[in-house]
Amino acid sequence: MSIWWLNNTVRVAREKEAVENLATETEWFVLDRWEIHDYKFAAIGSIVAHGATYPIRLVYPDNFPLVPAWVEPQDPEAKWSYHQYGKGGALCLELRPDNWTSRANGADVLRSAYGLLNLENPLGDGEKGKVTSAHNVGEIQKYNWGESPVFIGQECLTRLLSGDIQDVNALRWSASDKVWPIFLSDAVDRQGVQRPPSADLNTWRLHVPVALVSGKVPDGLPSERSTFISTLWESSPVEGEVNFVTVFIEDDGINVFHVLSDNAYHRKVYVLPPETGLRSGRAPSAQAKKVAVVGAGSVGSKVAEMLLRSGIDTLRIFDGDVFLPGNLERHVLDWRDVGYHKVHGLKRRLLHIVPGADIMTIDQNLNWQKSARTNALHFDLITACDIIVDASGDPATSMLLGALAFENKKPFVSVEVFEGGIGALVAPSVPERNAAYTLGREALLNWTDEKGRVVPLSAGDRAYEAISDDGDIIVADDAAISMAASHAARVVLDILDDKLDDFRWLLIGFRKEWAFDMHGHVIALDVGGPSEWNNNTEDADAQKFVIEIAGELLDVLKAFTQ
Repeated sequence: MSIWWLNNTVRVAREKEAVENLATETEWFVLDRWEIHDYKFAAIGSIVAHGATYPIRLVYPDNFPLVPAWVEPQDPEAKWSYHQYGKGGALCLELRPDNWTSRANGADVLRSAYGLLNLENPLGDGEKGKVTSAHNVGEIQKYNWGESPVFIGQECLTRLLSGDIQDVNALRWSASDKVWPIFLSDAVDRQGVQRPPSADLNTWRLHVPVALVSGKVPDGLPSERSTFISTLWESSPVEGEVNFVTVFIEDDGINVFHVLSDNAYHRKVYVLPPETGLRSGRAPSAQAKKVAVVGAGSVGSKVAEMLLRSGIDTLRIFDGDVFLPGNLERHVLDWRDVGYHKVHGLKRRLLHIVPGADIMTIDQNLNWQKSARTNALHFDLITACDIIVDASGDPATSMLLGALAFENKKPFVSVEVFEGGIGALVAPSVPERNAAYTLGREALLNWTDEKGRVVPLSAGDRAYEAISDDGDIIVADDAAISMAASHAARVVLDILDDKLDDFRWLLIGFRKEWAFDMHGHVIALDVGGPSEWNNNTEDADAQKFVIEIAGELLDVLKAFTQ
């Protein structure tokens, strides 16, 4: 640790001169001595204001002058100002962490302390003053958590005050970190994709009945449960001894009491800013699109979560693997999901983020032995999506999905982390924009042959370890996985937003290995223009047969609808 007063004696001399000159030039500051207090350089003295003496300590932190000095009472029990961090705490001054400059000195800090004490005048004779807070912190960020907050959206509050509201519900979280929050919502709130979550016993998130009362809180309203209830109602608004929330609807706001088994406790209400839409900035046309993610491993799970947080709330996720302790280092899941299928744990996590999301999971791999009918259904689900994302890490699956996407004229993005985490491949294939994935893969291999380098792709099961050029073992850690996933998610979102201008494949380096010069080295590989299938696929007799069969189907449908 750098200790400024040992390493920068020139600055020590400047501070000593400035503080001692202040004591000489003013009557309101008296310097007693310099000392080392709690291993920190400090000036001990007094500030005098309105006849009152305030024994203070000017303390210089170890990283001064990059970090500001402060003034505190010598008495650890002294509490002088509203602008003070607890008993014996530092005064909150005009010079503080959010506006400090290293050009300021201890004398400037003392002047600010005098200004505060002189204006507020907590101990002196004469009129008491009040200093306006300059804290640029939102109401919710600065509130007293001990108030056990009640949250309500601005739009819900507006409906409540106007009387145009239905089915008001309170959701109570478990008490944690001295906080016991409650969230109020109505039927309109619970219709949206970003609606409040449902009750969940696993997390002790519970529904609480709500009783609405029109008008202000009566004067002298008792807090004891039975008298609280009898003052407001002839009988309890809820059955049994259950907890409930009472909301007083006043002209310009609401008052909320949480009624427990013993007493009714007043809670402070915090109005949340209006949400006009998902904060992702996605256009409605992109939000409505459906994405298939094949592979819910370390890469696929992160891609799915990024897409969801970015406003894509309809996902179809395919993976038959089970989450094990060995997956913890790189996956979005944790010990709560060990032993379960990855797709089911991932769905739970995603619904905690966007409770109204449409998430379908298939806990089978595409290449497993299974019913041909089931297999066909799985591929139908994939091709019904607007874009297909391959995060399987399996070349055979990638080739199959790439061909499937091309056949169905669907955009396709494959992402794969190179062995050892030295980099990643993000390979988009978009109809009428660039080559089919199978041809692109061939172009990639041809490029590596020309360069005389074997592409470090997996030959099957995902291998996270590799040997570097220096002979060291290198591992694809979570940072490498996350970078690969974020690049892939960016390409997917740009395709959905119709904003992807360059359709080259991306080889992204995370370290100086293989073809990469450094971390951040990107090789944009042109894998060719739009591909077309062999057009010689029509047979006149077969075409006639197909038309006849289709005609029979149409006849059946007509009869069914009549």
